[in-house]
Amino acid sequence: MINQYRIWITFDNDHQILDTDWSDVETIADSLKRLIHGPAAKMGIISEIRVIDMSDCIAFLMKDGKQVFPAPSAQDSSYPRTRAQQ
Repeated sequence: MINQYRIWITFDNDHQILDTDWSDVETIADSLKRLIHGPAAKMGIISEIRVIDMSDCIAFLMKDGKQVFPAPSAQDSSYPRTRAQQ
């Protein structure tokens, strides 16, 4: 079975929703781009974006517009850029 992921987002009012359910890496990457650069990000209403893998481990975590996990590296361009990096 291929790796599957889901995206949970938390808004600044602490409301959580499941944004993307059990999807492949390409779908998750597209969702992350939308969440990080889209209207909700520009409005500043998303406080946390969490990508969870099938083992219930965090694969990606962004809090308050900054990537927390995995730790961002200046030489690693495989992760979406945060607002601070733009």
